[in-house]
Amino acid sequence: MSENTRRGGAWRGRLPVVAIVVLAAAALTAAVTGAAKPLPGMRVVPGGHWVYNSVLQAAFHLDGGTSAIDAQAAVPGDQDSQVVQGDTSGYVVGDQRITRFGKSDLSAGPAIRPPSDEIPVGVETAGGPYLVYRQAGQIVRLGEPPATMSAGGPVGTPVATADGTLWLFRTGSGLLCRLDHGADRVSSCPVVLPPGHTGELTLVADQPYFVDTTDGTVHRVEDGALGAAVPMGLPKSKELRAAANDVSGRVPLLDPQTNRLYLVDPAAKPAKPVTVALPAGQYDGPVAGGSVVALVDRISHTLLTFDASGKQSDAKPIPPGAGTARLTRGEDSRVYVDGGQGTHVLVVGKDGKVTDVPVVPPPSGKPDQPAPDQAAPPQPDALPPSAERGTGQPAPDRDASNDSGPDPRARSQKPPPEKNPPSSPPAVPASPPGAPPGVSATGASGSATVGWGAAASNRATVTSYRISWAGGSKTVGGGTRKTTVSGLTNGTRYTFTVVAVNRAGTGPGASASATPAAAASAPSLTATRSGSGVSLSWSRPELGGGTLVRYEVSATGLGTKNVSGTSTSYSGLSAGKSYTFTVRAVTKTPDGNTLDGAASSKSVRIPAQDVKIAQGEPTSTSNCDENCYRVNVTVTGFPPNSRLSIRLSSDSNTNVETEHATTGADGSVTYTELDYDQPGQTVWVTVTAPDGTSVESNHITWK
Repeated sequence: MSENTRRGGAWRGRLPVVAIVVLAAAALTAAVTGAAKPLPGMRVVPGGHWVYNSVLQAAFHLDGGTSAIDAQAAVPGDQDSQVVQGDTSGYVVGDQRITRFGKSDLSAGPAIRPPSDEIPVGVETAGGPYLVYRQAGQIVRLGEPPATMSAGGPVGTPVATADGTLWLFRTGSGLLCRLDHGADRVSSCPVVLPPGHTGELTLVADQPYFVDTTDGTVHRVEDGALGAAVPMGLPKSKELRAAANDVSGRVPLLDPQTNRLYLVDPAAKPAKPVTVALPAGQYDGPVAGGSVVALVDRISHTLLTFDASGKQSDAKPIPPGAGTARLTRGEDSRVYVDGGQGTHVLVVGKDGKVTDVPVVPPPSGKPDQPAPDQAAPPQPDALPPSAERGTGQPAPDRDASNDSGPDPRARSQKPPPEKNPPSSPPAVPASPPGAPPGVSATGASGSATVGWGAAASNRATVTSYRISWAGGSKTVGGGTRKTTVSGLTNGTRYTFTVVAVNRAGTGPGASASATPAAAASAPSLTATRSGSGVSLSWSRPELGGGTLVRYEVSATGLGTKNVSGTSTSYSGLSAGKSYTFTVRAVTKTPDGNTLDGAASSKSVRIPAQDVKIAQGEPTSTSNCDENCYRVNVTVTGFPPNSRLSIRLSSDSNTNVETEHATTGADGSVTYTELDYDQPGQTVWVTVTAPDGTSVESNHITWK
């Protein structure tokens, strides 16, 4: 755990001498044999960052300070799995299973099934880790004691303070709720936002704040209430996304509509906000760590980092690979980007500079001496004892007692020529080349790339390579090591044979197989709004010769969820905000590669909750005199098919009359059954939804 969440445990007191000897012997055995498992009870894997490599089916521990892989645990899992860690255990979290492994023994336990197929937000804090399924409104505590609990409805991105308190924003009801350390249910919802307001939670110096994107203010959350509103000094936008943590006391905010990054001062007397104009793109983030804030552009596949003044620190391409890269803040408060398959991690240093770390097993060490069956390399100045340098003649015998050094006359004399020099052996004739080594084939859309190593020439230069397959062949130059074969049929498996040719003939062939396949086409997407919810449906796209693995569905600010069918829905969306929904098919090629298909997107705006009144036609009732007129009430943006309470108020009576009306499928209703008869009075209505949300109308003077 990082310093601001939990201090790591340490051994105290003295170990007995016998224990020290046992530990030393165990360490020596591990060094000699390459054993990877530590002694039971030893916490050899401290805080840092874990990443899951789905290709190697293992979780790897990365020391963010050194950018070194220093531990691994074999754990079965799926592509795009994330790893969260607690004090003694780590957890590989996928859409179908959650698997625990010990941080001490590095062994995996049985898997459990998650409560939802959406991708959760992992939170590493005291008492955790937690998984928050925002759309499903479910919280899973993986720490002790483990528990699954309801958040009470869809929530925004959570934040957690160092003492293990988890804060949640219920987007549908406008409540800020807290889950205390060790609690088995949401502890309380002490803060009620103004009706119709929405926004994001963040932490500044480990204190929760609420960024109100409706009126462009930021509030400290203290003593169970919102503190004073501090204007952010920004153009109002409900699309603003806040980082979960501050960067040097400022709140990082991203406006994806204008491609601007803001750094906002939440102090009572705030400094002017910092504005950073970003290149055109589609951004994930922001994520803050220390004095660095990071964004990922999914269009250019680039990680961008900035310091607290808004100055760009680095821009690093994300290594290509299947799956979706994940921008995250690690347990050590550093920022990381995990590749979709977990084969690479980008590590953001404290200075904002980025290091690309391949996720491979840690080195096991190399022998310092040649193995016994290997000949030691000759020393450059050593001579065989049986011959003089350059003569080929036996070395003369010298009496060590009379040896006074080399004869100076011998240096000026040339050795006598050989009388019968040996004849040169006959030249070995050239033969056809050997088989090309390392032949590989990789399928693509309607094509395959075939590669190979240099074949043994066998005393005649290789002049060409010939590649053949069912239905064709091609010849390339002798210096070529790779070629692309086009015009193939997706979904059909091809075997490619490569042979080398020289003047002596054609050598033996070596083969590799591949199945061309294309990424899936874009699904035909339909988005239908109903009140504060949106239903999505789409058609099955052309799969390009692959098989369907899943559909990835994302929504602005709501993360990504994996869906097996062709429909899903979102509820509790914020009024007055636009959402872009994106669907793509993920397929697996016959060769086992995973491909992300083309995406289809739709944007939907959730109408703001609004109530307007106007003085209507004359009317008369038993309770209304000669100046009686109808009060026309128009309601929009409320939940569909919901029974609303409509309370009429005036200057002299805050509850003149309360009646009820039911919204239609679009969340709106026009109600004209209220009446009023007191000229000169200010009149308004208050409309309350079943979830307690209230909206006050405009005020008018009765005529």
